[in-house]
Amino acid sequence: MPSLRRRPPPTVSALALALSLALGLTAPSASADMFCGEPSTKNTDPSDLSNGISDQSLEYMAQQPASMLVCSKGYLFEKCGDHDTSNKIFDKCIAAGYAGAMIWKARMLEEGNGGGPPDLAKSAELLHRAAVSGDPAYGPIAKMHYATALQLGRGVDKDEAEARRWFEQAAAEGSAEARDFLQTGYHTGSRDYSTLE
Repeated sequence: MPSLRRRPPPTVSALALALSLALGLTAPSASADMFCGEPSTKNTDPSDLSNGISDQSLEYMAQQPASMLVCSKGYLFEKCGDHDTSNKIFDKCIAAGYAGAMIWKARMLEEGNGGGPPDLAKSAELLHRAAVSGDPAYGPIAKMHYATALQLGRGVDKDEAEARRWFEQAAAEGSAEARDFLQTGYHTGSRDYSTLE
């Protein structure tokens, strides 16, 4: 099995672009009058027509039961810095069995959910759960990420033979990234550049 070689870190211009995009996405959420980039509905006067929460608003979506659309909004809430709402959405979607939400939450936990410490064991647990979910769209992605956790020993014991098995399953189910790893040893699942030589 090829060793996990790391790609070189992104260039300064790529980092500058990513930072400017991230700041642009989080800036609207900093205002007290905004709800994840939208006007907040703090007015409690029921006779005021501007008080209504539109069924197209993010605030409304966050209150709805789990569905693919609602689960996708969890990702948006995370990107605009509303970690609490993001976690609530992902947790209800995970409870309903949505594999995509398991992957998204796992990635958040891996990075340190909302600025907290990373929880690699919980991340690996969610990736495994998504990997065995049978979801035809997210299953291969979860398998590839779980294989990466095994390959690197992130939240689970390092097991390169088991990692290869998961990479092969992911590739067989259509994961181009897993297929590329099996052919080249390069993989973008981990972005830890500290071990580059």
